[in-house]
Amino acid sequence: MLMIATLVGYNACENDIKTEEFASEGVDFTYTSSSIHYVIGEEINFINKSILGTSFEWDFGDGGSSTERDPVYKYTEPGNYKVKLIVDGGEYQAQKNIMISDIVPVVTFSSTDPSIVYKQSEVSFDVQILNPENLKVSYQWTFPRGTQGEAIDDNFNSSAKSPTVTFGTIGSQKVALAVKLGEKNLDPINVNVSVNYDKPVKTLYYAVKEGNIMASKLIDGIDPALNGAFDMGFRSGKHPLSLQFSGDRLYVFDAGTFTGYVGADFFATAGDGEIFAIPVDGSGKENIINNFGGNTFLDFYYGYIDEEAGQIYWSDRRNGVMKIPISTRNSKLVRQADSGQPEGAEPYVFQNTWLGYYGNGISWGNQNGPFLKANGLWWWGKHTLGAGVFRFEEADILGRDRVESDPVPAAGRILSNRQIRGMVFDEANQVLYYSDQAAFRVRRYILSEERDRTIMNYRSIDNTDGEGGVEALFVTGMAIDGEYLYWAYRGPEVPEGVDPETFYTENPMYRSGIKRVPLADPVSANIEYYIEGVEAYGIAIDQTLR
Repeated sequence: MLMIATLVGYNACENDIKTEEFASEGVDFTYTSSSIHYVIGEEINFINKSILGTSFEWDFGDGGSSTERDPVYKYTEPGNYKVKLIVDGGEYQAQKNIMISDIVPVVTFSSTDPSIVYKQSEVSFDVQILNPENLKVSYQWTFPRGTQGEAIDDNFNSSAKSPTVTFGTIGSQKVALAVKLGEKNLDPINVNVSVNYDKPVKTLYYAVKEGNIMASKLIDGIDPALNGAFDMGFRSGKHPLSLQFSGDRLYVFDAGTFTGYVGADFFATAGDGEIFAIPVDGSGKENIINNFGGNTFLDFYYGYIDEEAGQIYWSDRRNGVMKIPISTRNSKLVRQADSGQPEGAEPYVFQNTWLGYYGNGISWGNQNGPFLKANGLWWWGKHTLGAGVFRFEEADILGRDRVESDPVPAAGRILSNRQIRGMVFDEANQVLYYSDQAAFRVRRYILSEERDRTIMNYRSIDNTDGEGGVEALFVTGMAIDGEYLYWAYRGPEVPEGVDPETFYTENPMYRSGIKRVPLADPVSANIEYYIEGVEAYGIAIDQTLR
């Protein structure tokens, strides 16, 4: 199978712009060129179609003019110009717009392999460029480290027009092309090429702060510098605190702009959160449900997917947890004024007031953390106005406000002094891993021993300088792959006036990134950066080897 990709095309032709016409009856003109692009340096034939007049004056809109009946003209700068044809000294005239584009190279690459594989697939690059004045053309390609090919030098550059290469690194590879046409340097072109590993492995997905959804192959025994990330090409959202992977899709739960308290009446219309899905092949963003213009406290803070039940669950800011079928697409969450229940979703699965814990650790405004199902129980994290993990069975959900005689669920509350921001459960070893907002730590709770231990202490300089202030968002995303615990950490801002390199040298634990420890010995093992320097929110792992 031949794979071909075209990266850059022209966009300048007469049909791309809005044409204004101001013409006297009997006066008209048109224009043509040898191509359809109308670029600088190209001869454009102006054809006078007037049936009136004996003298003609052309104003080409860039300072140029002509008195010929059918002039030929070249533009030297790109732009949108108004061309006027003035007949008989101004008695008659016509005016039209013409858009002149800069010369932009068209870059293509192709491979005989259906999927480009590092150290294996040959990839051929080519560039086509309009050169109406037959000027000298020179090319300068810049390839990623490890790229090989006959035309590639020791610095991974090439001056060939059509180099053929083999990539030595995995992930979204950036290829840069600089073209000089005559004495002019054209705008540089950047090409992204997805280069795959040659064996099926698990995949870690992460949502970059103010960036895109990224994917990284979990490969053992490879130089981390060779294992780059894939850019999925979709924005992460405002605060994607939670990611979940199910089937062949990544589900993103975006909590919207406001993750902390919003006062006055502003919160009622400030919602902008959403849930969306991305297939593993990156073929498109699937909109599941949004809260645009709704109550910001109903945005999608944390998510959980029950594959067996075919349901997507999410928690809002403080009330409870809702659900919709996993097949839902293009839905809208609308709160009904009379009941407080949202439309566009089934009623709450559970709320603060619907459990025997209400008044016994959970209060009305108790803010939601992550939640999950394990060992036949719901595990519901809370982090402000009460804390801990509240466990209960389906039968413990009252479906109404608690009264004094309702018992506290038998499964019990654990970690009552921990403010839960991130959480993942290791079923094989019966261990709960979590991040504690109050103590700024990543910890583990061993069920059989009913005790927890610190894995990482990431206490900040003044405990409030992380994103979110007193409702800090240092660690929200956590995931396990059977061998490692991964978590995404966003460190504090570098103090004003302090050199960043000096700061991180003295405080290495504050550097943002995705960190991991082996599940076999997470407490005493060294914490390593799986990806260093990235600020991420939610993370998720596709456990299927692909």
